[in-house]
Amino acid sequence: MKKLTFYIFSIIILLFLTSGDLIGQSNIRTITFDILKNQLFGGAELPAEEPIKIVGLLPEEVHRVELILYEKSEKNKPYYIGFYQRPFDMKVDRFEIQLDPLRSGRQYFFTFQYFTKATPEQLRALQLSLNANLEAAIRSNYIYRRNSIIGLQSPNQLLKTLNALIAEGLQEFRHTTGRTFDRFSSLVLAKIRQIESESLSNARFNIAKKSKEESQRVAYAEKLIQELIELVQSEATQFLSDNMLILREERTSVAVTEQLPGSIPINFGYGFVYWEGNFSNLVYDTSPYVGISIPLANKTFARYLGNASLSVGVLLRDLEFSQIKYSGPVINLPIYAGLGYKAFRVARFHIGGTLLSSDANSDGQIQLDAALFGGVSIELNVWAGFDKKRKR
Repeated sequence: MKKLTFYIFSIIILLFLTSGDLIGQSNIRTITFDILKNQLFGGAELPAEEPIKIVGLLPEEVHRVELILYEKSEKNKPYYIGFYQRPFDMKVDRFEIQLDPLRSGRQYFFTFQYFTKATPEQLRALQLSLNANLEAAIRSNYIYRRNSIIGLQSPNQLLKTLNALIAEGLQEFRHTTGRTFDRFSSLVLAKIRQIESESLSNARFNIAKKSKEESQRVAYAEKLIQELIELVQSEATQFLSDNMLILREERTSVAVTEQLPGSIPINFGYGFVYWEGNFSNLVYDTSPYVGISIPLANKTFARYLGNASLSVGVLLRDLEFSQIKYSGPVINLPIYAGLGYKAFRVARFHIGGTLLSSDANSDGQIQLDAALFGGVSIELNVWAGFDKKRKR
């Protein structure tokens, strides 16, 4: 009879899951950015813990819109970075950027950057600026000492400095293809190491004989440094393109997300309690149970950990093993505790232990026992903030 009850309950759960769980995800909420008012969603609170899509006006001359999202302060690390780029110079009057879910009850800074095509004059100014900064950084790094060139920074540090100069110089520029400047090539690093390992005593073999007023060693050192300068300038120029974009305008809008009410997951299920024995001689009992689960994380932001939980509850009837009845301490019902994992949106599987108590023995004391517990349940969320209604 116990097995029949368990099978019937399992079939009910499977039917419930297959009929009610395969529901499509809700549509992505659309949030409009009004560039004239510098306002999101008409100034209302933004939806929390669900995907949203930011849409806004795309001026004719704008080819790319970037969204940099900060939480609490613009000084923090960006929470999210997204962009929209006009496809194939088509006539499109709106941009769309999809966002990951936002946290409940938080303040966010939305920075919108609008990029237009850079003019030849702007690109030429960019190239001259990069070349000048690279040359200045390289020349300031070296000093001459007897027969060697001494670098004030290690080769890797100098390369890092040069990479940072390019990144800083290109902050307001974008490639239409989405290319980014990662770093200078290994040839640059090899050239830096060559300079520091080269002996200036080789000067008479590597440069033409100079006049008495000019030191051959200084001239040779200058030749090596100039080769490095030309190499980095060449790689920087190769990255630039005639159709690059430049930052035209930037807008920042501050918005707050809605405060969602908390919820308590309530579990109604059917459990299996193992007492002893093996498959051929198994001693066990079953019982319906009810309990609560405490998720280990927010499922919206941590999928697997958010589905896991610490669960506790009670079995709704006494158990019997080897003709001995067991109830539980305190409330006279068996108590279970363990880990749970949610699947199929409405089902939670449990595994853990059960705390049991048997009738008083000859000494008049209650004997406590523990047994393995496993079960499957339907989970319902009971909202804990009935005064807070979710805005739609």
